[in-house]
Amino acid sequence: MDINQLQTFLRVSEYGSFTKAGEQSFISGTAVMKQINRLENELNLKLFTRTATGVTLTPQGKTFQPYVHQLLDLLNTAVEETRRVRTDDKRVILLGTSLLHPADPFMALWKKVAPRMPKFQIRLVQLQEDLNSSNREYAMLGRSSDLMVGTFDSATLKHSFSATKLGAYHFGIAVRSDNPLAQLDEITFADLAHTKVLMVPQGVSEKNDRLRQQMLAAVPTIQPVETTGRYDINTFNQTVEENIAMISLTPWKSIHPNLVTVPLKTDITVDYGLLSTKLPGKKTADFLHEFIRITAENQ
Repeated sequence: MDINQLQTFLRVSEYGSFTKAGEQSFISGTAVMKQINRLENELNLKLFTRTATGVTLTPQGKTFQPYVHQLLDLLNTAVEETRRVRTDDKRVILLGTSLLHPADPFMALWKKVAPRMPKFQIRLVQLQEDLNSSNREYAMLGRSSDLMVGTFDSATLKHSFSATKLGAYHFGIAVRSDNPLAQLDEITFADLAHTKVLMVPQGVSEKNDRLRQQMLAAVPTIQPVETTGRYDINTFNQTVEENIAMISLTPWKSIHPNLVTVPLKTDITVDYGLLSTKLPGKKTADFLHEFIRITAENQ
């Protein structure tokens, strides 16, 4: 039995559906069902009654549910108390920001929400990299920051993160300002024929993998040039120095003064939102719960 199984149990009990619970966890309904099956087998309990229209808690499941709430609340409290340095910081949320993971998309929304959340204060902190992790800045969540704004997909969330969706970023092509592609209002795959395009290697990002497949299926002469991993400032410098095209995203339009980002015609977008650890601590969990409730009311 692990934390993910218990969190999944609560989501299924709340939504009454493996599929809906999976949507909240950014995994498939089948994956949710497998987690519940493993949990029931490990506990030797039948927690849910399965029907064609959904699932309901069994008497054993109803008895088990409040204890799971208590257990996860206790764990969150333990994490929060361990992380707390000063008592006057109890309601301060540390929001990580960096060049590639700007906090701007959230801060614009926070200005509207903040009056209704007077108990909380946002403090911006510079994200540091964990050079031993393939997810680098993401790996610092829970260590140097409580939350950060970042992109996410199933690959990201497998690394013990949770996400509160804020919106979707769009793909673009970044090129040097003197590149002919910079004169276009929109770039199609056909415009990239026989062109070198800088992008992350396969397996780093689910959405980048889908975009690569879509591009090469439409125009096989596009020439992918792979970075050594996730983007950093050197990636943007390489684009300028070699005068090649680069796959880019909405928040990176102004990172390098010599680059112009032109929208790429594709139906693929990249979800972004507030990222936290699976066990963010009570303070952060309370903040997210209140933030989600208020933003839902405002929609």
